Amino acid sequence: MVKLDLWKFDWFFMIAALAIAALGLPFLKSSATAADFNRQLVWFAISIFAMLFFIAVDFMIWIKYAYWIYAGTVLFLVLVLFLPPINNARSFIRFGPIGMQPSELFKLALIVALARHLGKRDDQRRPRGLIIPFILTLAPLFLILRQPDLGTALTIPPILLAMLWASGARFPHLAATILLGLASAWPLWRYIMRPYQKARILAFLNPENYETAEAYQMLMSLAAIGSGGFMGHGLGNGVITDLDLLPEKHNDFIFGVIAEEGGLAAAGSLILLYLILVLVGLHIAATAGSKFGRLAATGVAASIGWQATLNIFVVTGMFPTTGVTLPLVSYGGSSLLVTFSMIGMALNVSQSGTQTRFGEGASLRV
Repeated sequence: MVKLDLWKFDWFFMIAALAIAALGLPFLKSSATAADFNRQLVWFAISIFAMLFFIAVDFMIWIKYAYWIYAGTVLFLVLVLFLPPINNARSFIRFGPIGMQPSELFKLALIVALARHLGKRDDQRRPRGLIIPFILTLAPLFLILRQPDLGTALTIPPILLAMLWASGARFPHLAATILLGLASAWPLWRYIMRPYQKARILAFLNPENYETAEAYQMLMSLAAIGSGGFMGHGLGNGVITDLDLLPEKHNDFIFGVIAEEGGLAAAGSLILLYLILVLVGLHIAATAGSKFGRLAATGVAASIGWQATLNIFVVTGMFPTTGVTLPLVSYGGSSLLVTFSMIGMALNVSQSGTQTRFGEGASLRV
């Protein structure tokens, strides 16, 4: 445990995160069933306790045991592939009535594993120094694609790139990496993507040919956003959402509900809060008292910022439809729990500084 230093504690970061969740709750209530909303409230309470737990426990404890945490999460990613499918995907492990997505847990495990590896090395400016970080990231990524969970898989590479950049990797090497990633699009399309995933991309390119099938969700989302105007129709009064014309309106497409019922005022406020959260997270990284802290906070800011951006791009028709939750807002316990845990870790970095149990030069062997 660490002693809470209220003067160093970054209240803006926590307030921004709680404000995002609070802004989303009324729209979640108007779009979800009563049972789902009550279940989300339980997850919300659990996630707040998780955030407080990560605030209280020295984040360097997680760095010390990072490889064990990483290995355990990868084991879950393997295990889930042998479980019965749910909605044509093997993404959940159930513990009685509780379901958990190992792919969500992996994002947190990857952040601490990369922070430990990159925090103890200084060879990231050379290509060979990028090999281990890429193995740590890409090997489990293929397990996630096997579920299949393309949406979560798309949220992971930016975490790696942001943390490599924060560790001192050279821009030409990162740019070459991005180009290689783009070059992998063809084998991904040819050998890995499922027919329905390909259809979503084709629908994005030619929505008029798929308006009653794969493009329907995107078109209904755009109709909901367009009808909201500046102030929206009010909670529960959205035409598209009230008639249940927008699939997954309480989950991946809840931003469409916010735009229709709360208008540009609510949707714009939400985007502004995400921007504040990411900028304050990067400030925490820039002022961290250790390299481990800087890397961990960068990973948290990149994860939340990119996932929110990707979700909003999908809902507004700027990216092909894929299953990505809106952090802190969408229905889903795993995403909420992991996101609040990340926030707690970043808050621990903000208030502990160099007052950690293990200094940068200390041994991290377990």
